[in-house]
Amino acid sequence: MADETARTTVCGKSISDFLSTIQSFHGWKAPGIVLGGMMVDWARELIGPEIEADAIVESRHCLPDAVQLFTPCTVGNGWLKILDWDKFALTLYDRKKLSGYRVWFDLDKAQRFPDLYKWYMRLISKQDLPLDSLLNLILTAGRSPLSRQPVRMTRLYERKKKGVIEICSGCNEAYPAAQGPQCLACQGDGYYEIDGSSG
Repeated sequence: MADETARTTVCGKSISDFLSTIQSFHGWKAPGIVLGGMMVDWARELIGPEIEADAIVESRHCLPDAVQLFTPCTVGNGWLKILDWDKFALTLYDRKKLSGYRVWFDLDKAQRFPDLYKWYMRLISKQDLPLDSLLNLILTAGRSPLSRQPVRMTRLYERKKKGVIEICSGCNEAYPAAQGPQCLACQGDGYYEIDGSSG
């Protein structure tokens, strides 16, 4: 029940280049990024290559990397937003018209590929489904375990622009003035403390 047309390219790259790109960026051929790349490929095709798209991903796991690798959308340029919903779904949308496509890993369709379903649901061990077998399964399944729908953005599409910058009276570092009279770290809301034992 594989995709009707055998995939020879994904995101404009040969399968070997597609996998090499993932390995170079992530350190290994992460199956979640491979699956995410298939999703990006379909969303890009649906929205059209000429569209300047922004992206929203609904998981912090693997999908942000797939979008950053295979589209111009990154966290740094503000074109990618990450929602911590832990749903394996992404949306590419026209930033001017606010319309686009949402693509997701469809559990009902995935059941046609029992090992793929078990992998996603964490019901099978890595010993029982080695990486090469899993990657082959994802590439063979292609778009078959995915669904898509056209969407119109209603929120979360605004790009955050840098506001006024101040110099913190506590640490003497630049910070967004919107945080208050001092940076969040000096207000006691930091993620670190100074380690006096190191040089």
